[in-house]
Amino acid sequence: MSILLVIYTILMCHASNAFTPKSFAAVARPRRTPIHLEAALPTDVEGGKKRHKSPTTKWIACSSTKEMNRAISIYIQEGDVVAELGSQLRASSTSINEAVGPSGFSVLVDIERKSPNVKKDQDRTSAMRRNGDEIDFYTDRSTFIETKGFEFWRHALFFRNDVRRSKEGYNALVVDMSTVAGNDLELTCISLVKEFVALNAGSGERDNPCRVVIVKSKSLHSLARRLHHAQKVISGSQSIIEERGTSIIAAVGVEQYRQTIPFVVRKGDVCCEVGCHLGTSTVLIDEAASNSRKADVDQPTTSAGGCIGLDIGTSIIRSAKQKYPMVSFEVGNGFKTGEISRLTSKHLHRVDSSRMLDVVYVDVGGLSGPEGLLEAVSLLSSIANALEPRCIVIKSLCVRRLASSIVPFSDVWREMKALQNGRSSD
Repeated sequence: MSILLVIYTILMCHASNAFTPKSFAAVARPRRTPIHLEAALPTDVEGGKKRHKSPTTKWIACSSTKEMNRAISIYIQEGDVVAELGSQLRASSTSINEAVGPSGFSVLVDIERKSPNVKKDQDRTSAMRRNGDEIDFYTDRSTFIETKGFEFWRHALFFRNDVRRSKEGYNALVVDMSTVAGNDLELTCISLVKEFVALNAGSGERDNPCRVVIVKSKSLHSLARRLHHAQKVISGSQSIIEERGTSIIAAVGVEQYRQTIPFVVRKGDVCCEVGCHLGTSTVLIDEAASNSRKADVDQPTTSAGGCIGLDIGTSIIRSAKQKYPMVSFEVGNGFKTGEISRLTSKHLHRVDSSRMLDVVYVDVGGLSGPEGLLEAVSLLSSIANALEPRCIVIKSLCVRRLASSIVPFSDVWREMKALQNGRSSD
């Protein structure tokens, strides 16, 4: 047993060294370990069985420049090769170059813009990039590139021959979404990060070299604070905080999807399942929410609580009604939020009018697998914004992978401060 342990230790050491860029390996110093506990959690587990996977890129969502600079100081390590998109602010670029040190390197990309007039409003412009920065701004460890527009970031980071970078790829990406893209839309942000990680991994023959993505985006930060991994909710290691807005719980597999019901549904809740199929999950949700059974399926219930099942398949709904005549089912399209509202109110009445729906379950084919993340997030956003439920539970591998990867930096900082306060009190 001791011999096997020694062999395992040696293999793990080699695996960790594989992420050090070859051009910097000889001079790289020992790397710091990020403090955040969430980042050290094991990668996704399917069906209760751990699978060998390449390292997962951790997404750190920041809501402000201050948070982004703090995240850079925590997650960027000496010797890293870092890409920055949106290098208008000198403070972020400075933080990156200080963190990577002389053994690391950074590629700083921004769209072409006029340099600020330092004579006017100096307090505001002092933090911005200025003319001449390309001459004396960390030229020993960074390259600055200006592009004609946002869409040219791929060429700047991956296809220019005059840019110094490691063959192993970038270890980290830092993005200021509103600066580089001109908007702060979560779909734009997710699309950019996914494409960067894919391009950075190349043909997929090697492990993903990108350890962390630090994004300044209020919309993505909001999503990160509301998105939960189903297994963590079920195990009690993650709590749902209703004050943050509509919570989203991502599950994989029918069993885990249904296991969330006791943790989400309350008596008296008005619920809807989008993509109910033959209605088995709908019945379980209905039983958890109902205060009393309906006497006639053709008449709306007079008491609060219950669940309606929606599916686009006419024959499927017909079968569901025959199998479970005491539960309401309707032909409906989950991507049409108005239809969800109309059909739910047709069968279920609320005692109060604080919200239209309490809980929405989503099991839509095409969104439950590893692909379709943008479509899934789009559906979740439309349901959350139009219907404002307390919670949405979605059966989707791609969304649960996002829940495993994304971390709101505000939670990271709060945990760090709590640890520091605990140590000081000791």
